[in-house]
Amino acid sequence: MNIKIKKLNDIKYIIIGFFLVFSLSFCSPLGEGEQKKHRVILKTIYKTLYFLHPNSISIDNNFSQKVYNKYFEKLDNQKRFFFQKDVEDLSLYKEKIDDFWIYGDPTFFNVIMKRFFQRIKEAEFICFKILKTSFDFNKKEMYPIIEQKLFYPKNKKEWIEKWRKYLKYMTLLEIITSTNQKQIPFIKQKKIWKNAFFHNERKSRKKVEEYIQEYFRKLKIRKESDWFSIYVNTITSQYDPHTNYFSPREKEIFDFNISGQTEGIGVELQDEKGYPTVVKIIPGGPAWKNKKIEIGDKIIRVAKNVNSESKNIVGMLLENSIFLIRGKKGSKVKLTIQKKNGSIEEVIIIRDIIEKKEIFAKSVIILDKNKNKYGLICLPEFYFHPENKNGRNAAKDMKQIIQKLKKENVKGILIDIRNNGGGSLDAVIEIAGFFLGKVPILQIGKPHKKKIYLKVTKKNFMDRTYCSSCKELSASASEILAAAIADYKRGIIVGSAQTYGKGTIQTVYPLNRFLFYNDKLGALKFTINKFYRVNGGSTQLKGVNSDIVIPSNTTSRLSKYMEKNQENPMKWDYTDPISSIHFYYNNLYLENIKHKSVKRLKKNNNFINTYKKIQLLEKKFSNEKQFSLNWKEFYYENLKIKKINENFKKLKNCLDIYGEQAFTPYQKIIFNTISEEQKEWIKNIKKDFYIAECINILRDFNEIP
Repeated sequence: MNIKIKKLNDIKYIIIGFFLVFSLSFCSPLGEGEQKKHRVILKTIYKTLYFLHPNSISIDNNFSQKVYNKYFEKLDNQKRFFFQKDVEDLSLYKEKIDDFWIYGDPTFFNVIMKRFFQRIKEAEFICFKILKTSFDFNKKEMYPIIEQKLFYPKNKKEWIEKWRKYLKYMTLLEIITSTNQKQIPFIKQKKIWKNAFFHNERKSRKKVEEYIQEYFRKLKIRKESDWFSIYVNTITSQYDPHTNYFSPREKEIFDFNISGQTEGIGVELQDEKGYPTVVKIIPGGPAWKNKKIEIGDKIIRVAKNVNSESKNIVGMLLENSIFLIRGKKGSKVKLTIQKKNGSIEEVIIIRDIIEKKEIFAKSVIILDKNKNKYGLICLPEFYFHPENKNGRNAAKDMKQIIQKLKKENVKGILIDIRNNGGGSLDAVIEIAGFFLGKVPILQIGKPHKKKIYLKVTKKNFMDRTYCSSCKELSASASEILAAAIADYKRGIIVGSAQTYGKGTIQTVYPLNRFLFYNDKLGALKFTINKFYRVNGGSTQLKGVNSDIVIPSNTTSRLSKYMEKNQENPMKWDYTDPISSIHFYYNNLYLENIKHKSVKRLKKNNNFINTYKKIQLLEKKFSNEKQFSLNWKEFYYENLKIKKINENFKKLKNCLDIYGEQAFTPYQKIIFNTISEEQKEWIKNIKKDFYIAECINILRDFNEIP
């Protein structure tokens, strides 16, 4: 997630000055053509990154080759569309993309997309031709599923063969998932499955044909601007993994994800063969209050307001349909609905604010055997509204929660930021102040040079003991909070060995802000600086290390998504520590707390061993490189996978049991009111070994003299 920064005046003035000068080159009208728009976007982003991105990279032939190869991969990661000849034919552009980038020239994008659209058309034709003929399931052949085994076909024969194997694999999957799997003796089962593979082949092949038809329909209706976003982001990703271009529609989605709020009618839609179909109605939203829309209804036409002409949205890309349905709070939208019984109705709905409540902070109180109270706060994101300062904000919500917990006289607070991907820098600084008081929280700037210290200006210190629970996907703002608590020895960090490892700051900048251009150009989210802990260390790549490591059943699965395993991450470095750090607890006190926790964990050998077994199963499963397309071998492979999944389920149930056993000393969880969204969370708390052990740690803070 990005971190928004508001108070770096020197950067602000650089941006304003740069855009005022740069905008002079675009004073004359450029027309409405997509090509001119693309040139403006490319040139604006290049200049922005040239002046403001802290990671200065060489825009040369090496850069050009990387973008060239990466964009082919982005368009065709399974190497099913392009031929080897396509890569060779277009190689004359392989060392020109750097110049195209500097001068805002979209030539390479235009050329490669023309070839790509041609291959899509040819592939669609060949797929339907292949699916007219039965597959031979007795033939022994393999279908590769990992990138290292993939290659661009050298000729049309290899190309057709590649599609044939893919469609055969899809048909085998359809048979195995659609056949009724009853509990029957193994010998009989094998005979039944053999019959299923051969008797259901035609029916399953027809089903695959429907999937393929839908797949190509969605490919063909994607707008040129969607493909262009992918191209621009292939370029920006060479700077670092968190510098991205958002088209106007993507910016709206980003705002919704980071703020938890949008303006619309309160339904979730799913594309069913081109029809935007209602799959969920959000309680309390406009559609829920209107009572004229039901789950399963299809929206076939939309009028942005009651006086405008209705637009047919059947066959439209789902995100484009959603874009039409959304609108300002208080405005009316007219929908033409096809009901489940086939009847057609028109419905007028007044749009309102829709909240994504699952990202908002929530809390409960946990009682121990001595009736002592401990607060649990779950913060899934450091949310804020980029366009509305008065919108919901993580800091405001956290302050209210902490004040309520303080009134309940809790002995300690557990902050659960597992899987929290970050958010607002302002919010995390303010939240850190609730636990640390008016102290510096982090440093921003270049190593061993003058820094900007971000500190809390308001006195909001809460005098309680703290414990923070983190995981591999605790990133960015989460790492700032965990690092500050650890550096001031204000509490204990519990969780995976290290957090995500993102130590960079992003800002979001609208490309239209200083350009005289009529069309919306979207926005650029780009890295503006690095941050450093108060002890001088960086969280970049290394993350924050937990004081107490509890193994996670997702460690092996999530490690590949961490910053150090991304492409082009910025390097780790360090700077001078802040000299005036004071500690809340001494080392001996904290070591005693850790010792007691480690001792408890050692007693839970079954719990630790269960996690290790899960990781071994994951590793075994991830080593699969290809699948057999012979019915018998495919059948046995499926049995193996089924067994692994059953073992996963059993081991997960064991973890739930260990979690429940760990919670045995606690009498109950207290909460005042609870929404539908929180019911599942409350249910899972008692199965969560992490939370149980963190409450034990908080109790130790109060018991150790």
